[in-house]
Amino acid sequence: MYLHFTIKRLYIIFFLVLFLILTNTKNVFEEKIYILSKTNTDIKKVAITFDDGPHPYYTEKIVEIITNHNVKATFFFVGKQIEKYPEIVRLVSRNTNCKIGNHTYSHKNLTKISFKDIYNEINKTQNLLYLIVENKDKIISYFRPPGGNYNKKVLEVLEKLNLKIALWSVFTNDHCEDITKEKLVETINKFCNNKQEIILLHSGVQTTLESLKEIIQILKEKGYSFVFVDEILDEKNFSN
Repeated sequence: MYLHFTIKRLYIIFFLVLFLILTNTKNVFEEKIYILSKTNTDIKKVAITFDDGPHPYYTEKIVEIITNHNVKATFFFVGKQIEKYPEIVRLVSRNTNCKIGNHTYSHKNLTKISFKDIYNEINKTQNLLYLIVENKDKIISYFRPPGGNYNKKVLEVLEKLNLKIALWSVFTNDHCEDITKEKLVETINKFCNNKQEIILLHSGVQTTLESLKEIIQILKEKGYSFVFVDEILDEKNFSN
């Protein structure tokens, strides 16, 4: 009787600990992390986003392509890259088809570091953006955690800095070494089907650059309007 009671208590403790772990840290690196609720509008919206820049040549070519096709894009920049290439940050910020968001200073997994270090990673990059970007309206109030990794501490820091989290609905794997143009285009064609989509792409990737024109064409054929990521995230019918 006593042994049965002890085992039962151990099961309860185990599941409580498991629940706390799962609710405290979210790793959504390869998952479709947004639930799209039903909406009354027939307008289809897509936000294409580019992480990890700015990069010489790649970021500049992306801006050239989206400008020529008259579509909007959002760039999530890393602080170290901003320091290296401030002129590219200015180029992006001056383009009416572009907005910029924060992607940490050194692209660390924020769930592995302290509250203070999380704050420094995000705040330092935010300060860099405000120092370099002339039109502050081009800086969105959304932050994208590297790898989609975040926990309660990250959310607390974001609240202090008046920022919100920005993830994605379509993960393309475009940063993988074995990615091909065919695979990337197929992923976009297969998974972009909802009324609202946020596509995660990366700056600094040749395959992404080579595929971008075709990706834009596919999304236009699917009937999507291209918007900045905050235009989707600010809507109540698109939530975590």
